[in-house]
Amino acid sequence: MLYTFVKYFVRSALVIYCRKIIFTNRNLLNTKGPLLLACNHPNSFFDAILLGAFFKQPVHFLARGDAFKKPFAKRVLTALKLIPIYRLKEGKEYLALNDATFERCAEILTAGGIVLIFSEGLCENKWSLRQLKKGSARIALNAWKQPGIAGSFRILPASLNYSTFTRFRKRVIIDFGIPIVKSDIIKENEGEQIVELNRLIYTRLEKGLLIEEEDSAAIQFLLTNTGTIKGDLSNAIACLKEKQKVLSTNNFKQVFRRLTGTKKVAFNNTSFLLDLALSIILLVPAFIGLITHLPFYLPLNTLIKKKTQGTVFYHSALFVVSMLIYPFYLLTLTVILIVTLNDLFLLATLILMPASALVFLAWNDRLEKVVNHVKLSKGERLLLQKSS
Repeated sequence: MLYTFVKYFVRSALVIYCRKIIFTNRNLLNTKGPLLLACNHPNSFFDAILLGAFFKQPVHFLARGDAFKKPFAKRVLTALKLIPIYRLKEGKEYLALNDATFERCAEILTAGGIVLIFSEGLCENKWSLRQLKKGSARIALNAWKQPGIAGSFRILPASLNYSTFTRFRKRVIIDFGIPIVKSDIIKENEGEQIVELNRLIYTRLEKGLLIEEEDSAAIQFLLTNTGTIKGDLSNAIACLKEKQKVLSTNNFKQVFRRLTGTKKVAFNNTSFLLDLALSIILLVPAFIGLITHLPFYLPLNTLIKKKTQGTVFYHSALFVVSMLIYPFYLLTLTVILIVTLNDLFLLATLILMPASALVFLAWNDRLEKVVNHVKLSKGERLLLQKSS
């Protein structure tokens, strides 16, 4: 019950945090287990939140074991289908508990469930793919040994691409790779099977990722401006990879470095004029949205930044904490207004305030596109038009 409530609550919050979430093979969200989701790990527990919110069947997540040390936290996390996995730096005495974790994964998969693991093990806010740990291969090989699911269990690579790791209104493209089945493994020795499985997972994850080569600004530009992809988005990453080859010249790199924010830009004069008009029209409601939410956002953002300094948890923590606190802020403000002004019509605040937040974010998007358009020369705009 708690998992289902949180799942749909998270979806509503993602409307504000993400400008667009694209699944290149969206029908796979209806996939049933036994299934192991093998993912890259660029953005802390926000990665798990995204996948869990949209898969039709419940997803069990492997998460850092130190989060389970307090009894209350353990109960809540278990109810949300998290499973502890322990690392050496958390203490050698905890590593033995991982045997129970892998047994639990086998039980879930045997029952037709879905397990998610971050195959890289550690998280870094980077557009790259690191060497994979053995966890994914270990779970998979154990599942293929179970008579009831040996023929139906498979691994589904899931590549997560973010336009930004720390800003609101990010675009996310999640690319599902070709599933890996038992017949794909031809080695007989277990050690060689682990190496072979990791190679397969790595190759299929890499195919679904835009990898930073020399300039992260180009990656941000491509992922932010996915509206320039014409037609079917099921091949979005393949299309963007082709564009990335074109954008590898120094001329493009210099243009990208001049773009601010999340690199959104109006590509031509028509788009510029439309964005400029909308930024003027939305100015007043956007200002209302800004003023009413600053008392909520500023202290919370300051606190989260301080608590997560030097870690990769900033935006994930900001998302979770604000998602939990915002309804109380909204309700409190509404009650204060009703009591102060003695007008029940102010119950509309419960709807109007979230709407004003969305208006502000939409206005900010338009303004960023206008500013970036103005910053570029006519020649640079033509260059970007060719890239689209």
